[in-house]
Amino acid sequence: MRQGRDKGRRRRRGRFLALEGLDGAGTTTQAERLAAWMRQLGLRVCVTAEPSGGPVGALVRQILRGRVSGAARGEGFDPAALALLFAADRLDHLSAEIEPHLTDGCVVISDRFILSSLAYQAITCGDAGWVEAVNSRALVPDATLFLEVRPRTAIRRRFAAPGSREIFEVAGFQRMVARSYQVGLARLRALGQRVEVVDGERTIEEVTLALAERVRDLL
Repeated sequence: MRQGRDKGRRRRRGRFLALEGLDGAGTTTQAERLAAWMRQLGLRVCVTAEPSGGPVGALVRQILRGRVSGAARGEGFDPAALALLFAADRLDHLSAEIEPHLTDGCVVISDRFILSSLAYQAITCGDAGWVEAVNSRALVPDATLFLEVRPRTAIRRRFAAPGSREIFEVAGFQRMVARSYQVGLARLRALGQRVEVVDGERTIEEVTLALAERVRDLL
């Protein structure tokens, strides 16, 4: 009898949402705003990001900031090695933070997830299929929310914000990433994953409202 009562008290598994977009699309801002809206509904929410705060994520962040270079003298970090580090960080992120919160019934919002690898590393490695394969063990989000902005808008926002620049924050490369994101979105749809695209060039408040409407049915 007690076993039945314990089973009834088990928390419902939480929902997992991934926010995606170009650097400067507003994913960090919108992750926090979307979480605040959910908390007003009485939901428990965990906001996280990739690269994660774990040991592999810390290394990835140093590479992105140009503070760690590859073994070859005068060369940047090997693109395939970086793609593998992103994938390794993702699995560590899942086991250390995302899965425990989902099991506890929290909504987890991740600022970037697999789609970022499909967009960025597919370009630098030149093999989208391989990038997809090394990320094949990662959890599929309940919804991937893509903030669509023009590359020039994203770059303008990033350079207006304080802080150091990362190695991928170059106008020409971001234009390539914008096209690569569209390929990645099409791939996720082909795999049957839920994708929601929101106009990220609207006001901050309008973007939050649009995101809230897109995920309301999941909550």
